[in-house]
Amino acid sequence: MRYLILTLPLLMFGCDNVRNTASDLGGFLKPAPKAEPTQTAVPAPDAVTEEALPTEQSGDVTPLPSGPSSLPASGVTTIAGLGDPSIPGLWMETPLVGNEQAGRVVFAGTGAELRVALKPIAGAETAGSRLSLDAMRQLGIPLTELVEIRAFPAF
Repeated sequence: MRYLILTLPLLMFGCDNVRNTASDLGGFLKPAPKAEPTQTAVPAPDAVTEEALPTEQSGDVTPLPSGPSSLPASGVTTIAGLGDPSIPGLWMETPLVGNEQAGRVVFAGTGAELRVALKPIAGAETAGSRLSLDAMRQLGIPLTELVEIRAFPAF
């Protein structure tokens, strides 16, 4: 017991030396200094640039959606997957409509139903659709799967 009391201060002194030595060695392992961000010229919000001026349309311009103006009351089936998760809200982007409108969707797997905003996208009516993250969660759809959705006009 007497030796334990005598060696305890030496052990504590040794820990302090190890800590100081480790911090001295840590100087060699410092992260590289951060590069200064470069400043780029940003045009004023009301400035008009040449890129913003209208030009003649070329052949590679995506045409506007040409889907029907409204869904049939009997509904339309589409295959849907996850849309852009950074856009909040309850919506479905689909080529089945030609203009944004209120609608409802039914998940064929469970029969779960939800009111959403139907947003037009370019593509054939047989192309797939994209559901918002919130809509997929509320319908109970796995986020990584493509599922069969039935879309109806709002009632």
